[in-house]
Amino acid sequence: MNYKGRVAKISLTLVLFVLIAQVPFSVQAADLNDLIKKKDQLNQDLDKNQSAAQNKENEANSLSRQINNLTSDISSTEKKIGETGTQIGEKENSIAQLNTGIEQKKAELASLKKKLNSALIELYRSSDRSDMQLLFGSDSLGSASNEAKYLQSIETQVKYIFTKVDGIKKDLEKNKSDEEAKKAELDQLKNQQVAYMKGIEYQKGQKDKMLGMTLEQKMSYEQQVEKLKSEISSVSSAIYAERQRRLSGGKEQLGGGGSGYPYSSIDEPDAWGFLTRECTSYAAWNFNVIQGKKFINTRPGQGSAYNWPNLARDQGYSVSGTPRVGAIISWDAGSLTSGWGHVAIVEKVNSDGTIDLSEYNWIKYSYSYRKYVNPGDYGSYSYIY
Repeated sequence: MNYKGRVAKISLTLVLFVLIAQVPFSVQAADLNDLIKKKDQLNQDLDKNQSAAQNKENEANSLSRQINNLTSDISSTEKKIGETGTQIGEKENSIAQLNTGIEQKKAELASLKKKLNSALIELYRSSDRSDMQLLFGSDSLGSASNEAKYLQSIETQVKYIFTKVDGIKKDLEKNKSDEEAKKAELDQLKNQQVAYMKGIEYQKGQKDKMLGMTLEQKMSYEQQVEKLKSEISSVSSAIYAERQRRLSGGKEQLGGGGSGYPYSSIDEPDAWGFLTRECTSYAAWNFNVIQGKKFINTRPGQGSAYNWPNLARDQGYSVSGTPRVGAIISWDAGSLTSGWGHVAIVEKVNSDGTIDLSEYNWIKYSYSYRKYVNPGDYGSYSYIY
């Protein structure tokens, strides 16, 4: 018991002694046991109230920590929005410069083609006469020689222009290819920007909800959080190492790109009832934010990846063995998926039966995009859509 509790008990005892002293002796003996019982009851009530107060303080501290982490996540997302905005501006400037260069090359190409046409016409006119005509049709041998040199100079000019035109065409093709690549990067950045913006809306809504909770709602929320915390994944280092080995030595490949997933804190409740930077949180975020499909944890404490087919059925989704772009793939628990299983988003279905995936925590607490995944290599699985 803390200092305040001991003081309260001492004060209660003194009060009881004062009350006893004021009661006639004839009734003191009869009432003494009752007073002692009341004192004990009051002490028990005091202990309960102090324990409840301590629990409330712990809940408040926990909620405050979650709100602080969420605030940090919001700041991180806003920073990413600013960074992608800058990158978008840079890409747009780069594309504008490429377009200017392409127009210049087109103008230069048009000018050279015009010169080439003139040179070819002149070459045709000059070569229309035979060598004898060039030689004897001239006023003198010197004149014939000059005409031959003139013809040779035109031929040289034609060859030069042809070479220059060919070079400009190659430059144009390269510039156009560069422009297409930069446009693809720009589209990816813009999509990422949209994802960040949507993500921050959810984060701010989650924070407002926490701040507006009543005491009773806070208690209920903390109980739910405890259920979520009971199933925190703890994937072993050996599993992570084996996953990396497979990526470096097999057909699977790590792809590029970013996700837009907004959370930076680890294992805090997200807006859908999962824990941040776990595979489940990323898949729920993608379904809700990117695809606009509602998917939440209908069974707090039982929301592990292997149990997602049941969560899906709770919410009216289909569970199938056939892959589809945008579907969630859910693996059972296994030696490479861990005791919690694993979920990911199907990004592409390849002609050879493999799939491309986006996911979180296949590489520890990080985003990854895997290509050419044979889902059967990792145990039993099903698709949700």
